[in-house]
Amino acid sequence: MESHLQSLKFFLPQLTLGIILGAVISFLGVIIVLRKMAFFGVTLSQIVSSSVAISLFLDLRSDFLIIFLSSVFLVPLLLFSRKEAYLDSKLGIIFVSFTAFSQLLLSLGGNVKNHLMSAYFGDILTSQVKIFSTTFTIVILCFIWFVIFYEKILFFSFDENEFRIRKLSVNFTEISFYLILTIAISVSVNLLGSFYSIAHLLIPVFTALSFARSMRFLFVFSGIFSIFATFSGFFLSLFPF
Repeated sequence: MESHLQSLKFFLPQLTLGIILGAVISFLGVIIVLRKMAFFGVTLSQIVSSSVAISLFLDLRSDFLIIFLSSVFLVPLLLFSRKEAYLDSKLGIIFVSFTAFSQLLLSLGGNVKNHLMSAYFGDILTSQVKIFSTTFTIVILCFIWFVIFYEKILFFSFDENEFRIRKLSVNFTEISFYLILTIAISVSVNLLGSFYSIAHLLIPVFTALSFARSMRFLFVFSGIFSIFATFSGFFLSLFPF
């Protein structure tokens, strides 16, 4: 038991970062799912995975580079998404294109393959994550940013016309939402894998929708579900039965 506690203490930064990231992504997932943008979130996750592949191919693995590349690729994704005609087909084309691009880099780069597999499945236990590191700071700032603009993002997401009538900052609010989403998924994919990101983006809120009676409950349940899932995953990884 003592050895288990020592192991848990040793991986505390990774566990803490995973819990915060999972919670932030699950909160964003509530908005994504209710706005019927689930496929958008999955496509964005694949775009981030491609950004990770580019950084590995260039041998410049950096959270800032991945966030920058993902933000650049986000622009055409948003432009395609604004026109709802054949939206699923457009997102499917983008998803497949970035998947193929990642496979191309995988075949060209000698050391990209193993790292890219980590980008899909995650490898945070071997990551050098420390409290107050750059990655940790990015995640905390992202969480604070979301908390500050939570009400405006929610208002804009579900009553855009009223939001515009009140002459609130439409562009800034929309940009804030997509940047928070991109930053959170970028860090999450880089450290925890795209499957982790997609799972926490969709599963908690889908689970809660079957019995939720309020928006607040959706957020609270999604956060608790995500935290429990992350902690359970870490525990099973460290102490397999």
